[in-house]
Amino acid sequence: MNQSKHKYSFSTYNGRVKVKIDGYVVFCFNQLEFLGYYSFKDDVGLYGIDFYMKDTTMETYYKTKENWLAVLKLLDENM
Repeated sequence: MNQSKHKYSFSTYNGRVKVKIDGYVVFCFNQLEFLGYYSFKDDVGLYGIDFYMKDTTMETYYKTKENWLAVLKLLDENM
C-alpha cells in the first residue's frame, strides 16, 4: 500500500473540533452547533463532506481522493 505523504490530525479544544493536514487547519467548528452527523459527496474530480449544523450546512471539498479519504477516516475514528 502506498504511504501517504501528508500528516492528518484531529483535535478538540474548548469545544472546537479542528482537522489539520500538514499542520494547517482544513476546517474547524463548534461542537455545540454540530448536529452529530455528516455525509460525503463523491463527484467526478471533486470530493466533498457536508457537516450538518444547527442553522446551516458546512461544506468542505478536496481535489484529491487521498485527502478526502484520510479526512473521512479521521472523522469516523474520532466522532
